[in-house]
Amino acid sequence: MPEVLELKPLKEKHLKLIMIESEFPIDWWFEVPAEKKEDLIWNLHLISKEYLELIESLIEKYKPDMVLEEKPNFWVGPLNPDEDPLKSLFEQKNIPFKHADISENAEFYLSASLDEHRSMLKSLETKIKEILQKSGGIPENDELFQRLIMWKEYLQTDYDSQEDDIRYKVREAWMMMNIINLAKTIDGKKLKGLFICDLRHFNGIEKLALDLGIETEQIIIKRSIRTEEFEEILEEEIEISK
Repeated sequence: MPEVLELKPLKEKHLKLIMIESEFPIDWWFEVPAEKKEDLIWNLHLISKEYLELIESLIEKYKPDMVLEEKPNFWVGPLNPDEDPLKSLFEQKNIPFKHADISENAEFYLSASLDEHRSMLKSLETKIKEILQKSGGIPENDELFQRLIMWKEYLQTDYDSQEDDIRYKVREAWMMMNIINLAKTIDGKKLKGLFICDLRHFNGIEKLALDLGIETEQIIIKRSIRTEEFEEILEEEIEISK
């Protein structure tokens, strides 16, 4: 039976949710842009030793009853191990863990609602390319070409706007439901949970939490580059290449 989105306050339980910024941005699309598929850094699911140590220190500090992580862009393949370091850490600590995201059925349904936009965009792109090839470049004073460009820009803006609503408002509601559903399975009246997610979701999740009577705390990562260590690595590379 398909899962239905339903947000109701926890009964007879108090939850404190500690939101932790993910080490790297977690992007989401219905269709991954072609350039992202070729982006090695984006495809790698890297987690630094320092970030794992930070999460371990937060576990010691808060002693959470559960942990959730926004479902990351995890591509299992030769460059990525078939093991999630964060998931392994939580298993070692015996802390219930779950990836939070929109359900597959809901994502499929919402994606299908934009099929007409995709089809029209592809048709417009094909027609624009045909005109460019026939003219050997951008045709001058061609009203049809100008209208095609304007229609494509309008459709793309509308598509992006609808996808943004799902990327944030809809996915955040589903992630919050994942949090509440996991909390329901945990024994105890006063619970603490860690939620690792993209910083861009902090405001939306906090607003939902407030509406549902969930206490929140935010942990934002301060990033810095150790210049000495970076220079040392470069020097070693130069020595090796000589």
